[in-house]
This record gives sequence, C-alpha cells and structure tokens, in this order.
Amino acid sequence: MKIAVIGGGAAGLTAAGSAKGCSVTVFDHMEKVGKKIYITGKGRCNFTNVCDNQTFLQNIVTNSPFLRSAVSRFTPYDAIDLLENNGCKTKVERGRRAFPLSDKASDVIKALSRYAESNGAVIRLNSKVKDIVRTDNGYTVCTTDGEEHFDRVILCTGGMSYSQTGSDGSAYTIIKRLGHTVVAPTPSLVALLTKENLSAAEGLTLKNVSLRTEKIKPIFGDLMITADGISGPIALTLSAYASREQFPYKAYIDFKPALSADELDARLLRDFGAQLNKQFKNALDLLLPKSIIPFIIEMSGVDGVLPVNSVTKKQRARIVELVKNFELNVIGNEGFNRAVVTCGGVDVKEVFPKTMESRILRGLYFAGETLDVDALTGGYNFHIALATGYVAGSSAAEGHNG
Repeated sequence: MKIAVIGGGAAGLTAAGSAKGCSVTVFDHMEKVGKKIYITGKGRCNFTNVCDNQTFLQNIVTNSPFLRSAVSRFTPYDAIDLLENNGCKTKVERGRRAFPLSDKASDVIKALSRYAESNGAVIRLNSKVKDIVRTDNGYTVCTTDGEEHFDRVILCTGGMSYSQTGSDGSAYTIIKRLGHTVVAPTPSLVALLTKENLSAAEGLTLKNVSLRTEKIKPIFGDLMITADGISGPIALTLSAYASREQFPYKAYIDFKPALSADELDARLLRDFGAQLNKQFKNALDLLLPKSIIPFIIEMSGVDGVLPVNSVTKKQRARIVELVKNFELNVIGNEGFNRAVVTCGGVDVKEVFPKTMESRILRGLYFAGETLDVDALTGGYNFHIALATGYVAGSSAAEGHNG
C-alpha cells in the first residue's frame, strides 16, 4: 500500500513512522524537515506534558472531546518512549513538561526522522504539493516534481503560525477542493495589543496577578508589559481562550488577586498611615511596581501631590477598583508570525476521531495543526501533533475508519 504524507513536521514524521508495512513518501516543501520544531520551546522543544488524560484534555482549548481517543491511544509516556527508542534521551521538568535531555530541539527532529525512516519512509524535500486529486482507486498527488498515485493520503500541513517554517496555510485551498470545511484560522498563544500606551512600563514582569475578560474567568500567573500591549504566560493563555473574540474587547488585570477589595482597602490605610507626610504619588511604592503607579494615579483622578492623609474614602475606593480591575482595551494581537499555534483548520466534525480519517473521502487522513484543535502552552500542542500523527498513520496502514 502506498501512502503519501504531506508535511514533514512532528505530525507528518510520526504518521510516516506509524504506517507500518506500507510504502510511505513524505513530501515537504522546505529544505529540511521539522523547521517549526527547531523553534519550539525557544529551541528546547517541550514535546509533551506528563499528566493523566483528564488533565491533558482540560488544557485543550478547542475541540477537546475530539482528541479524547487519540490522547488515550498515544499517551505522554508513549511520546517519551518513541523519542527514547529513537536515540533522544528525555527529561521532565517543572510543570510536568518533557524536554530532550540535551535541551536541543534538533535531537527531537533526528529521533522523529529516524522513526519515519525505520519504517522505510522516503522523505522528499523542496517538493511542494500543488494539488491532490481524488481518483477511482486512490489519490493523485501533484507536486513541483510531477504527479504520483497513492492509495491513501495523510495531510499534516500545519496551520499558519510562523509561516517562515513552512506553515503558510497554502494547503487550505487543496483541503477545500477535496470537499472539507476549513474553520477560519486565527492566531493563538500570541501577545495582545492594547489601545492603552503602556510603553512607560515596557519590560515589566508582574508576578502572581490575574487577567480576565467579561466572558473568561480570571487566569492567574505572570504577565509582561510590552511596548504596545501585554505578553507572558497568562496573556498567551487569554489569547487562546479569546482567539475567536471580535476586537476590540476589554480585559482586566487584578494586581492583587490574593486580596479582596476590603482587604486591599485596609492595606492602603496601613500603608498611608505609615507614610503620613508623603504625597499620594509617592505612597504606593509598597503596593505596586513603580512603573505602574503613574497609570493608577492618572486613571484615579486623584491629585498626585495630595498628602496621603487627605485621600478620601471615595478616592481610596477608586484606587482599589483600579488595582483590582485595571481595564485594558484589547485591539488586536501580534499575528500569525508571532503566534505559537493556529486556532482553526479542518472542521473536526468531518473527521473520525478514532482514526483521523475523513468522513467525506475514504483514504484521506488529517493530523496535527491542520485540524481545528489547539491547546495551552506546556507541551500539549506538540503532543497533539504526535498523537494525531500516530493515529492517522497506524489507521491508514490498517485501512479502517470508525
């Protein structure tokens, strides 16, 4: 049986290796496989998260139920075994995040390439797929090198994030011609842009704060102020949950989530009482980072030179409100070239979850970021690529749906 795998990333290489006993050809239009893997985890490649299935599924933002079977069939321990068995030693760090022992993403690429090649897969580089045509007995794959017939095709073409690595969205046109619906792609896990000019606090990292919107409950953790908005772990998480929200929308920072409004007011009273001779603008240093204070003062409407013993209860209430609900108007994000993953892709309602085979065309399979699935940071997205690639490859080799 001849199987074509379109895309030589994590999903494609895993699919090629798991299609046991078949003649497999991997087509990739870049000069080397795994280009996006090189930059995963800042070059360290956090390839999975060693947690139970329920925890894993809770970290999937889009279409979590669809992935239940794949994640059960190919677990984080399977991911570790796959890499270890193909020459890549691994380790698990804080937050259950698994990395190559060398901290080199290139070792993950080598292991996945070995896995594919151990199954006899042929990898064709600089080979762009221009079209895939359904025939009576399979598919004709049309590339820059010519045309070739295959019994089955596995599409692992990625999304649109970091297009310089090859995930440029060009395959969506082919997918639509094959009769599938593509949910409009949007950037996910990406820094957010705000209407407010926060450049005076650029580079500030806020520890143990929370971030929310009207629709999304508070997300706790660290946040970074950028020249034109917000980034850092909880901003990226918010971008994932809000990836299909229309801009602009309002987001709120709670600088002191461990304190209730009443507790924060009592804290202000204590701080002010210890600094009776200070002006208001100099009396918040014990509560907030210096670069944030000017924003609070300006938005509070309280005169910065007012002695703290003259600050009224109403004015304190306004300060408390700002510290607990610092409003930002999110007007956009940094786009696909800065997004970690793509939200959107092949509508999963048109794909069998147990096999990754198309419900529309027999012998056509999907894996990885090509599908409309995405997750939070922590190794989940990479594992989704491995798991769906494994299921697609092994199912294509077995030739059943379900």
